Amino acid sequence: MRLRAPTLFALPARFHYWGSLFLVLFSAAVISGQVANRHSFASGELYEEVADRWGAPIEQPAPSVRFVESGTVFNGLESLPLAGQKVYVEAAMSYRKRGLTYFSGFEFAFRGQYRVVNDQGKSLDLVFVFPIQMSKNKVLLSDLEFLVGGEPHSVDLSQSQNRLVWTGRLAAAEELEVEIAFRGRGLNSFTYRLDPTLPVKDFRFEAQVTGGDNFDYAPGVLPATSQTHKDGEVSLEWQYAALESGVPVGLILPSVKAYDTLIFIMAKRSWATFSLFFAGIVLLTLHHGRRLEIYESYLLAANYAFFFVLLAYLAAFMSFAGAFLLAQVITCSSLWFFSKRLTSPDAGRIIAVLLVALLVLPTLAVILRGYTGLIYTLEILAGLVSVTYLATRPLFRQLVERAFSHPQLPLQEDPALAK
Repeated sequence: MRLRAPTLFALPARFHYWGSLFLVLFSAAVISGQVANRHSFASGELYEEVADRWGAPIEQPAPSVRFVESGTVFNGLESLPLAGQKVYVEAAMSYRKRGLTYFSGFEFAFRGQYRVVNDQGKSLDLVFVFPIQMSKNKVLLSDLEFLVGGEPHSVDLSQSQNRLVWTGRLAAAEELEVEIAFRGRGLNSFTYRLDPTLPVKDFRFEAQVTGGDNFDYAPGVLPATSQTHKDGEVSLEWQYAALESGVPVGLILPSVKAYDTLIFIMAKRSWATFSLFFAGIVLLTLHHGRRLEIYESYLLAANYAFFFVLLAYLAAFMSFAGAFLLAQVITCSSLWFFSKRLTSPDAGRIIAVLLVALLVLPTLAVILRGYTGLIYTLEILAGLVSVTYLATRPLFRQLVERAFSHPQLPLQEDPALAK
């Protein structure tokens, strides 16, 4: 049987495929546009709203120490590198959901231990400054600790002075221990920035995150020297005996799947799976001696395409897993009952297989990103083996001949095919 280009176009048109495909493509375009607008909104106004209420990415500068020789005025202060820094950060993820978008909110506990040594050979007057961005970091002041030499130091934080300050005198070769602790919350990332103009000595930074393990590094951030992964927990450590200059350390905290992106990918690929599903229903109707009417074809397409619309709006108001399951049950039930009415009650099992293979599994494969390729490959293999087997059966060849028969000829159910 030879197929020419006009035949390849006219054959799908005979079963109203092109109009049905247009409905699916139109639905995919609408959902894609909504997702794009939502993503833009989530990256702009919505992000600002969440950041204002919850906190922003944490940028914590290291403290600075300046000095003058004792007895002189505080003009032309010089920098004194810290003799040691040990910083511990414990973060617990607390994701913030707005519509389809999840923001990587986290609550953290910060503790820094700093050692200052007077190696100048003379008595020095020092000023120790630790910046705290109160309004940005949403610091919980009730948990703020500022210890100098093991003794609590008074804290005076106001909108005009977002920093901890200690001034005092340090004799030659004398050592001072400063400890700072507080709790806060933020979004997306925690970065600890060392002064790039000063050498770093005896540096250790530890970050422990619970609630996810798919962390990343921001551009310019030095990767951890060691890391440990457990289920839903990651521990990172940066440790250096000496560095010629300070560098930023830290991480982009774990994030959940971008569900708006998943729906976009599902909708973008829907034309291919719908085409195969539509072809399967067409062959089933031919098998039972009839052709699809135009309204039947369009109803099939509308029900199939509406899955992606339903999923998007359900996921905005409930968990994505629940929305996906509910949308699948509603859509598959509607398509299954309608397709049975178009064909035969005996075709229910075949229709169920088509729905699982061409709606449930392809969309599930998008969610299971680590197994997407494997699922698609196994599906293609199963389809290829099935078609290869059917191509050897006279029954299937007769059914294909029916598809290419003259559109005006009435179809009569073949008893041989109905068995």
